[in-house]
Amino acid sequence: MANTFTLELVTPEKIMFSEFVQSVRAPGIDGSLGILASHAPMLTELTVGLIKLTLASGQEAFIATSGGFMQVNHEKTLILADSAELSDQIDVERARKAVEAARSRLAVPGEDATVLQMELARAENRLRVAQMAK
Repeated sequence: MANTFTLELVTPEKIMFSEFVQSVRAPGIDGSLGILASHAPMLTELTVGLIKLTLASGQEAFIATSGGFMQVNHEKTLILADSAELSDQIDVERARKAVEAARSRLAVPGEDATVLQMELARAENRLRVAQMAK
């Protein structure tokens, strides 16, 4: 397991993931970041997007996130996510309804467009990531 490292992904509700992985790709605020074993220590903010994992077994896993922080050090990589869902656990119908609701509310004058655009981005991201489970 020389080319693996520990990834721990934590949401406010639980420790979602804690395993050895070969790589992590995460949505940094300045672009996508790739992490491999022996990566230099760093701390960065994450945004809405896809976290793609290559597990120690070589299989891939896809996770929708709405942002958070990622810390890389010599012992492990830690992701503190605002929210995170594995692609095969996303309720597609609920995500579709959230997209429709956000789009409808964006058309209403006086609504907070910034908040609604973030809601729409999160719902659309969940739909995209859910498609990766197939």
